[in-house]
Amino acid sequence: MNTPRRRGPGRAPSVGSIFVLVLALTLGLFGVARRLWVSARMGEGIGTWDVPTLEWMVAHRTPVATNVAWFFSTLGSAWGMTTIALLATGFLAWRTRSYWPVLLIGFTAAGSVALTVLLKNLTARARPLLAQVVEPLPTSYAFPSGHTLNATAILGVVGYLLFLVLRSQLARILSLVSLGILVLAIGWSRIYLGHHWLTDVLQGLLIGGAWAAIVISLHHFVVLKNRRFAHWIMV
Repeated sequence: MNTPRRRGPGRAPSVGSIFVLVLALTLGLFGVARRLWVSARMGEGIGTWDVPTLEWMVAHRTPVATNVAWFFSTLGSAWGMTTIALLATGFLAWRTRSYWPVLLIGFTAAGSVALTVLLKNLTARARPLLAQVVEPLPTSYAFPSGHTLNATAILGVVGYLLFLVLRSQLARILSLVSLGILVLAIGWSRIYLGHHWLTDVLQGLLIGGAWAAIVISLHHFVVLKNRRFAHWIMV
């Protein structure tokens, strides 16, 4: 009678499987980006909603809503997102007694900024030129929305780290919902102020979310699931 073979602890995925996962996410990232850009440029599909959405936003502006939009737009700016990232990094590093939050959030921010600059220069899409645009109008290209892309990527990784650190289920849910609302509010503010088209913001959400997924996958499978790291990491 054969003795049943005991199963050891779950093995970490191989380097090859991790590479395939990251490659698939990357290809999906650029595939969706290309399709959305084509729709925006040809004025077909979801691209047909760009002008009507912006016109509706402009027609329904109020002084209070404009101030709210500027508040969220400022939070999504380079200075605002840097401040949020530093505060989140400081809290997570203190809570975990680890430097991994610094590495992950810093790596995420660097990658999202690089993607923003690269895609803006590749597409070179003009921003809305409506007379009702709330000044000052940014001078960079429109596609994708950098505010939205960076906020989605950075806050996505922050939410992931908070999910690992927080022990209360309620605290986890509240933190993720709050970060999600903040990302959507930043995206809304960019259209409301007339600084971006709808497809610019959608592109930012997709690209930022995909980049966050890549960073989270690498940390989860390469770091957390790798025994060689287990004795000197906390998150």
